[in-house]
Amino acid sequence: MSVEGSHVSPSTAPLDAPESLKLLDRQSLEQKLRDSKTHFQSWFQDAPVACHEVDRQGVLLCVNQAECEFLGFSAEEMVGRPIWDFMVDGDREKSKTDLLQKIADERTLAPIEREYKRRDGTSVIMEIHAKRIRDASGQTAGLRTFLLDITQRKRAEVALQEQADKLARSNTELEQFAYVASHDLQEPLRKIQAFGDRLKSKCQAGLGPEGLDYLVRMQNAAARMQILIQDLLSLSRVTSNAKPFTAVDLGDVVQTVVSDLEMRIQDAGGRVEIGELPVIFGDRGQMAQLFQNLIGNGIKFRKPDEKPLVKIQSEPHTLASDAAGWQITVEDNGIGFDEKYRDRIFQIFQRLHGRNEYEGTGIGLAICRKIVDRHAGNITASSSPGTGAQFVITLPHLPSGDN
Repeated sequence: MSVEGSHVSPSTAPLDAPESLKLLDRQSLEQKLRDSKTHFQSWFQDAPVACHEVDRQGVLLCVNQAECEFLGFSAEEMVGRPIWDFMVDGDREKSKTDLLQKIADERTLAPIEREYKRRDGTSVIMEIHAKRIRDASGQTAGLRTFLLDITQRKRAEVALQEQADKLARSNTELEQFAYVASHDLQEPLRKIQAFGDRLKSKCQAGLGPEGLDYLVRMQNAAARMQILIQDLLSLSRVTSNAKPFTAVDLGDVVQTVVSDLEMRIQDAGGRVEIGELPVIFGDRGQMAQLFQNLIGNGIKFRKPDEKPLVKIQSEPHTLASDAAGWQITVEDNGIGFDEKYRDRIFQIFQRLHGRNEYEGTGIGLAICRKIVDRHAGNITASSSPGTGAQFVITLPHLPSGDN
């Protein structure tokens, strides 16, 4: 039996197999899309660092919980407002210009620092790392930004810089004081020496043995004081009277120093062996003073029964900063010292022997360290009693910083 005019409603008509599969695929894709969006939102909200997104005008599209808690605002209070509204007044215009340029341009997004203002009025310094958000056509639609709190680090850096500046000023004042004081002390000292000499030459007979002994002691003390003043002046002049750096042939410098010390070396029956030495970039006068002090010590602190020998040599060396440099060794066969004093010997006025044993003021090695420091190098010493001493100097090929 046939039924004419009958039809099936589209809503109740069964789907053929291909259409049914398409619907299932679409529903599956939609569910995956919802799951992916939920997953992303979960990552975004649960992230332990502050994060937000802005559109092409810099208006906040979303902000995560970490940023809300950090700044003290709710997401509802922040979304829809320009991000620079939450920065301190001094950073707003600069941040607005910079952000809009980053969105409009295709330049590299380098980390920057900005100062944000919390609800309670306090400010924090944030390190900002931004990434571009692109639409389906590949055009920049906004920025996704991650913020790291570096407030404590920046405050520590400021405090450290202030302390460094304060220390530099203090050192400068101390050097100026040492120079002026030492320079001004020389005139009255010269008068003491001059009138002492007159007293000895004109009144020696009337002084008697005891008076003459007092006079000799006074003159000896004045002579020691003059040496001390000259050494203090040398120490202060490492920075106050420094010369610009130029190319310096250390071989030529050492040859000149040995020539100047020729009489002392001959009187001690000693010799100096000079190996290959490099050309560095430095202060020639200070390099001469450095080697004069080290060679002079090798001759002075000799063993009574052995002729002094000082050896100087060098070799290429990689510095702690990975920069190329030189290692220069000054080695002697003298009395040596206990290595527990290896740092003490570079301090001012530090002596390991009595004045009656060896002359000196205890300033020479302090001058050496100051000279090496100015040349961005390092100086260390190694020894043991009776085995001589070895001084190792490392210097860069080229200096760093102000000289």
